[in-house]
Amino acid sequence: MWRLLAVLLMGAATMGAGAAPLTFEQAWGRLLAEDDNLAAGAAAEDSARALADSARALLLPQVELLGTYTRLDRRPELNVLDLEPLDSLAGTSAGQLLVQLLGGPDVFSTPLTDDRDIARSSLLAFWPLYTGGRVHGQRRLLELGRDEAGALREELRRARFLELVGAYFGLVTAEHLVATRQAAADTLAGHLEAARRLEEHAQIARVERLAAQAAYDQARIDLASAREKRDITRLALTRLVHAQTPVTPASPLFVHPLPEDDALEQRLEDHPGLRLLALKEQGARARGDMARGLFHPNLFLYGSYNLHEDDALISELTPDWMVGVGVRFALLDRAGRGGKVRAAEAAVERVRRLRAGARRELAVMLESQYREARRALNEYRTLASQIELGEENLHLRQRAFEEGLGRSLDVVDAQTALSAARTHRQAAAFRYVVALAQVMALTGQVRRFIDYQEQGEQTP
Repeated sequence: MWRLLAVLLMGAATMGAGAAPLTFEQAWGRLLAEDDNLAAGAAAEDSARALADSARALLLPQVELLGTYTRLDRRPELNVLDLEPLDSLAGTSAGQLLVQLLGGPDVFSTPLTDDRDIARSSLLAFWPLYTGGRVHGQRRLLELGRDEAGALREELRRARFLELVGAYFGLVTAEHLVATRQAAADTLAGHLEAARRLEEHAQIARVERLAAQAAYDQARIDLASAREKRDITRLALTRLVHAQTPVTPASPLFVHPLPEDDALEQRLEDHPGLRLLALKEQGARARGDMARGLFHPNLFLYGSYNLHEDDALISELTPDWMVGVGVRFALLDRAGRGGKVRAAEAAVERVRRLRAGARRELAVMLESQYREARRALNEYRTLASQIELGEENLHLRQRAFEEGLGRSLDVVDAQTALSAARTHRQAAAFRYVVALAQVMALTGQVRRFIDYQEQGEQTP
């Protein structure tokens, strides 16, 4: 595991220079075009659509070409003495005498075919006219399968969108953190240099210079850690968008006034998770209708037409074609028709309850993410005063230390407070972006999120 991590860090270490700038919209386009999971979802939807299109054939008659070859143990014969009235006459003494005078029983036998091998071919047709709704139910299930595949694909698309938002703006935040750590390290490096000069002139105690040295060393450690986290985040984003070269974000963090929350909950009805449960409920109802159709008779047309037959007498006696209508009804059935109906009704109730519960959970999640976005937005705007205060306080502490009126720890504390305020504000902007993305994904407004990103106020 450590070896793998070392390889990843070595690869990430080269990702700073020459990285390709990529806006968020471009990154989203690359993900839609290159992601294997989304491509698999599209293939599944195409497969379900093809099956739904094939359901139209269920209404057509079934026509088959039937070819048979038969080997008989003996040639079939027709004996006229077995037919009335000769059968009754041959049973009498006079009849038997007459048969013998005419040449015996073999004279009255006629072979139906001269060959024991029989080959025939014919067309068979079967057309269901009424099946108790089972054909319609099967078509409906295939259509619902197509719609379910589309809902699953949309659900996956929204999940990948949220993953991209976290990775992309996570890298933006990581780069801001590196910049903040770098600024702190540069400030403390200057402070250390000033402390060394003052120590050389015996204007401060050695402990003051050591405090400046320790603060600078800690700043360098924090900077190195921030760079490693940034490089790993860049590597994750590069892999996510299937880029051949390391990615550098071109879109900054942003804030934008939130949309009105009154109309947001209404858009939850089109959420793919709820749509998927609604489709499953319709499927359970269709299965119930199909189960109830088992109590209905089947009405069908059938027919056949002989394409090839031999010249035997049996072929002459067999009609070349026939058509008819038939009805079929099961009096006793081993399929458990009543149990299937009850199971389908229970499945409908189960999915209906699941859908109601999922609807409430999504509403709570939407409200929670909306409040989080609003809280993060207010926090971001409020922290501007803390940064202004921190910059002014650091400037004053540096001047006081250089003039021998302050302590080194005062400068370090001022720089730490300023770095914390900057980091806190960037974290608030990141939390706002992620929460806004959640709101937009829940309500199916991915395009609107991109518009907000392009029109919003960029964070410094």
